[in-house]
Amino acid sequence: MELILMGTACASSGRDRDNTYLLVRDTSGSTLIDIGGNPLGKLKTLGLSTHEVKRVVFTHVHIDHIYGLPSLLWGMWIDGREDPLEIYCDESEKEWLQNWLELMKLTKWPIAFEISVQSFQWEKPALLWKEGETALSVFPSRHGVAAVGIQVECGGTVFVYSTDTMPNPLIRDMDRIDLLVHESTTAERSLAMHSTLRDIAGYYDWSKIGRGILVHLTDDEPYEDLLKEIPEPVSSKISLGRELERIPL
Repeated sequence: MELILMGTACASSGRDRDNTYLLVRDTSGSTLIDIGGNPLGKLKTLGLSTHEVKRVVFTHVHIDHIYGLPSLLWGMWIDGREDPLEIYCDESEKEWLQNWLELMKLTKWPIAFEISVQSFQWEKPALLWKEGETALSVFPSRHGVAAVGIQVECGGTVFVYSTDTMPNPLIRDMDRIDLLVHESTTAERSLAMHSTLRDIAGYYDWSKIGRGILVHLTDDEPYEDLLKEIPEPVSSKISLGRELERIPL
């Protein structure tokens, strides 16, 4: 199993970063968590086919997390996809998403694969699927809109993605996290409904976290300077996410 950071920037993007989204690769089929900029180009750079993507999970429907969907679907059509595609979103956004798909006029292309829109209730932790040793669940985020974090368990390894959020007690109270990918829109200046590096370092129990990677990053924030001030037992576990970084799970 492998995690790829497809993009690592905040909502306003960055000079050298696309908006944050992730690809979780698994033998049962890969999962895109949100879809930011240039998904087709990113997959080609990685040497991966659109056929590999089995499902998409939207953590929330802010534009920077969803705007790559039309490009992905277009590429799948060009590639002659026939396998079905699953898209997961919050129940309150399901009708809107289905209407958006209709506005894309997919039947005019016409696509040869089924798109199945599945929903969850963001306020309640829920298992979305389990195949073999891999299970993916969602849990409530703290972002001011319907938003969820992601937990993936595979062969005893636990990966958690915060999505956009203030520090989240549901993450803090987890027994063990091998890899935590957490948004850090700023280093320490306050920004509503988001987290700072200072927050992340002080709020979570890092004795229960193996490694932390920061995403949703903003250009010119003093992340590196602040990491030097944070106690070494914590700072040694934290790094800034890099575009197309590949992390074995």
